[in-house]
Amino acid sequence: MIYAIATSNDKLSHRFSQSESFDFYDQQGQRLARIENPALTTSCCQGKAQLINMLTTMGCKTVIVRKIGQKTLAKLLMAGLEVEQGNTRHSVTELLAHAKTRSHSLTCPDQGVLPQNGSCQHAGCHGHINGCH
Repeated sequence: MIYAIATSNDKLSHRFSQSESFDFYDQQGQRLARIENPALTTSCCQGKAQLINMLTTMGCKTVIVRKIGQKTLAKLLMAGLEVEQGNTRHSVTELLAHAKTRSHSLTCPDQGVLPQNGSCQHAGCHGHINGCH
């Protein structure tokens, strides 16, 4: 199983979509790769689509986040990814251990944060999310 951690300044990023990069780890906790966040250099909708594509292409099964928006969380869940909420004070070892036990799973888009002013408002980004996963 491959885990991805949204990182900024070498620790868990406060905001998923605004993280600097994603670190990929295997079951043993070995870092496999660090890839820059494509959502930072591409427009909102396209960048997030590229980000999800990157996660699935890397074989990621579980994504570890601190905060994530409802729409982005819905897209990750629809892509078949598991999402775990982590604490920015935890080490990578602790984040991975919690993810393995699925102690803080985000399984419903309603568990994400509500959109803020200035968030993406493109016509294709709206879409009502029906039910929880």
